[in-house]
Amino acid sequence: MSPATSYQLIILGSGAAEFGARLEADLRARLRDIGDHLEDDLRVLRPAEVSSLTRTMPAVAVYFGGDGSADVDAVDQLLRHSIPILPVVGDLEGYAAKTPSSLHGVNGTAIDTGTADLSALVSVVLENLSLLRRTRRLFLSYFRKDSTPVAHQLRVAFDDAGYDTFLDTSSVPKGDDFQSVLTHRLLDSDVMVVLDTEHFLDSRWTQFELAEASAMGVGLLRVVWPGVDRVRKAELAEHVYLDHPHFVGDQLTADAVKMIGSAAEKLRARCIGARHTNLVEEFCDAAAQVGAKTAVQPGRYVLALMPDGRRIAAIPAVGVPDARHYHEASARFPAGGDLADEAVLLYNDSGMLASWRQFLDWLDNHLPVRGMRVTETATSLGNGR
Repeated sequence: MSPATSYQLIILGSGAAEFGARLEADLRARLRDIGDHLEDDLRVLRPAEVSSLTRTMPAVAVYFGGDGSADVDAVDQLLRHSIPILPVVGDLEGYAAKTPSSLHGVNGTAIDTGTADLSALVSVVLENLSLLRRTRRLFLSYFRKDSTPVAHQLRVAFDDAGYDTFLDTSSVPKGDDFQSVLTHRLLDSDVMVVLDTEHFLDSRWTQFELAEASAMGVGLLRVVWPGVDRVRKAELAEHVYLDHPHFVGDQLTADAVKMIGSAAEKLRARCIGARHTNLVEEFCDAAAQVGAKTAVQPGRYVLALMPDGRRIAAIPAVGVPDARHYHEASARFPAGGDLADEAVLLYNDSGMLASWRQFLDWLDNHLPVRGMRVTETATSLGNGR
């Protein structure tokens, strides 16, 4: 493996002996879910290897706290190089004693040391390596008469976990077209959590949401109620099966909520990876129609060599792109840079609000990076800018 194509994880702290190997194993498993042979490009470093860090490639460090004096020199060196460090402790109480003073101003994360679940931490690592988008959006689909209390309970839990959670009763602004907002938010969701109760499919809205999610390639986490047909399957779905002990009254136990949250975290990477791959494949197929040669680069973008000699970098944007995506793309591929002559932001606009399409069209006319709807790739490449 060449370090020039690496994503780098540095594991530090006195707790590394207990949690480091588990974190690496879970991270490699999630990279296999994302695909693109990313597992082969992961380089894991220990404190003594910090000096060999490749500064030009993405890197993130995790500091497992306990003894705040452990690996202080390595921490300081990483901070001087502006490498993000994620402090992790078993309990935020006494955080200062468990971490070096240079990390006291960093927002730490508490993990349950009694379980083997590091899924939320793995997601944050992937976000810092730019392998998962930092926006964390989730869509809750449910039948109101069956599961409203659980839907609201899960919304609070997912919001606490850092998600922007869509719940129809409170997420659609008054006066907006319900169906248009619903499809737009589905397009921008990482996962749709389906509360599969006895009457879930009785509603035309839940049927519509399932159909739209399937068409957009949004992954489904099917949370199945006791007594509901467990043989019934949904395409692109993972399943969590609930039994009567998972309920307290009309809500779920804390363990059941945690089980659903962990399943959503694990599914999220696979869903985003699949949608990223679809964008890449559609771009490459369309580019071939106009005689361009394409190559997928280690930085997860596509470089297209056009028949007239132009080099176009296509950066896939899963979900709904915004001005931040344009800014990041322009910083990555500045005008006149060595990597490409032009950069485009590749996205799927199926289900996107018309007003948002107009906003993206406006950005195209004012920024050096332009957007490219994946359905119009061949036409756009054939016509140039």
